[in-house]
Amino acid sequence: MLNFLDKYKFIKGQAAFGVELVFSTKESYTLIALELASNKEGIEVSRRFLDTSLEEIKKENIKKLPIYFSVGGKGVIHKKVKTDDNIKHQELLNQVLPNASINDFYLQKSKLEEFECWVSVIRKDVLDKLIKKIEDLGLFGVQIYLGPFVLENTIPLLDKITLLTTSHELLIENNMIIQLDSLGSVSNGEEYNLEGEIINSHELIAFGTALSHFIPPNGLTSIEASEVFEIQQEYYYKNKYVTVGFAMLVLFFVITIINMLIGNSYQDTNNELQYQVNSKKQYVDELAILREEFNIKEQFVQNSGVTQASKISFYADQIALSVPESIQLNQLFINPLTKRINKAEDIHFKYNKIKISGTVAKSIALNNWVKQLKKYEWTDDINIISFVQDNLQHAGEFELEIYIN
Repeated sequence: MLNFLDKYKFIKGQAAFGVELVFSTKESYTLIALELASNKEGIEVSRRFLDTSLEEIKKENIKKLPIYFSVGGKGVIHKKVKTDDNIKHQELLNQVLPNASINDFYLQKSKLEEFECWVSVIRKDVLDKLIKKIEDLGLFGVQIYLGPFVLENTIPLLDKITLLTTSHELLIENNMIIQLDSLGSVSNGEEYNLEGEIINSHELIAFGTALSHFIPPNGLTSIEASEVFEIQQEYYYKNKYVTVGFAMLVLFFVITIINMLIGNSYQDTNNELQYQVNSKKQYVDELAILREEFNIKEQFVQNSGVTQASKISFYADQIALSVPESIQLNQLFINPLTKRINKAEDIHFKYNKIKISGTVAKSIALNNWVKQLKKYEWTDDINIISFVQDNLQHAGEFELEIYIN
């Protein structure tokens, strides 16, 4: 899962331990360790541990850095053999230990010429005990090499034809180890300057082993141990999950901040709009009142007949022409009021009606006039509302209503 991330520094880590482990017997060994760290200036030695132990390394490795091992000493055999692209591990082992079974040994190849390589072997039961202890201590032993061949990427930095390590003298040609001679132990070590970093000969393999974290050796095929591979994958998974988890946390944090900023922006906009709405509410209420008044007046105008062809003058002319000499008109109302005007109430009219009041000498003259008015096609009905005459010497007062078609 997420294997493409393994090549990145933030997954591999920017620091690592390199440990040279030298077996003196099958059960005992000595350890030399260096911690390398990468920074802006390059790669430098952070800490050195001489004649230490795995328990001490666990105690010092509080950051859970990956640990690269280079195993040498008793029980580790190196031999230069013939090879080709199709040769099998069993055939290589037969050149080192005839009749030995590949099931009993771990095998490592270090390329020399096209048809020649170094083969390093160690018994599985010896190395498996070491791997088991590494697992039990919870150390991230992500890679195990055999012998000094991990120096492949360190040799070009030294420009030497011979090198001394903890237990071997190496003969160098074309940046490759062409010969190694066992020294048993190094009593008088040499110092090597690796681009400003001073490394003692007994620290050289530990340095090269740690350097393989940053510059993997291309010509070296390390041992294939399933337990080591699982430890390596566990280390990568741990870093990937931590990195991805942190990235997700940062992402969610950024999203939260963005949401808060957007939310605050929307809230400010909402508050501003709400303020504008409240400030304009008075005008909205006034508009509603004006709209209601407009509707009332519009209805009044429509009911009044103003919007239609007006016949008010026609009615008035027809009535005026029909009035006999014996009748005197006092008032004539076309669409009269239903009642007297009151400021607290709306004005209402009797539409399609004409109200007439006046005086007449005799009632028979009023009746004849009413009959004449009924002959007009625009009249629907005529009601005499009242007629009052005290005696024949005085004119009578009348009031009538004409209903218009």
